[in-house]
Amino acid sequence: MTASVNPAEPGWHGRKSQLCTVAIAARHPLVRAGAVWAAAAENGFRVVESVESVETLVADEPLDLVVVESDPLGPPPCATTVARLAVTSKVLLLASTSDKATRALVADTGAHLVVEHDAEVADLVAALHRLAAEVVAGRAEDRPQRGAPLSRREIETMRHIGAGLTYRQVARRMGLSEATVGTYARRIREKLNAATKVEMVVNAMEFGYVARPGTVLASVRNV
Repeated sequence: MTASVNPAEPGWHGRKSQLCTVAIAARHPLVRAGAVWAAAAENGFRVVESVESVETLVADEPLDLVVVESDPLGPPPCATTVARLAVTSKVLLLASTSDKATRALVADTGAHLVVEHDAEVADLVAALHRLAAEVVAGRAEDRPQRGAPLSRREIETMRHIGAGLTYRQVARRMGLSEATVGTYARRIREKLNAATKVEMVVNAMEFGYVARPGTVLASVRNV
């Protein structure tokens, strides 16, 4: 069963990329339905998947928040799976806060927050907003600032691009994946306020990151 915000909601498409994506993994159908309803009814959240166990999550997009039910009457969630999710997502456990098994699960997996299994919906919503605030703050920290200086690695990437190399060639030269080079290039464009690759090179010349024809730049190590 999958639940999501109604795409017909006014302005939904424009806000979609800014919403916190949420996945629900709860064995009990009423708990699962309640968690889906609580998240979907709140502004700022988009439920992308709702399943019975965390092991069956198959979301095809990054998850900001994952709600996992640890039901004392059923099999415990797979700690390995929860730990893997906790690396890239904020994990909220629905469990007994006084249970030793819950404390062990938190310690083993790095789950970020625990809400009492039978807590009020308002408590679950408050917990979701708390974790969502951390997600949004993390996004702001990762967002390159326009006009910010390029890092050494970005300068090296920019110089290869300025020399006419393709992203694939740059990746081979620097021993990186092509996707990583693309990420560097995106950050460089944002910092240099460039909409295109050509504009990025021109602006890089203006800032002295790329040599103009007939000039020589200092080594990247000295920048």
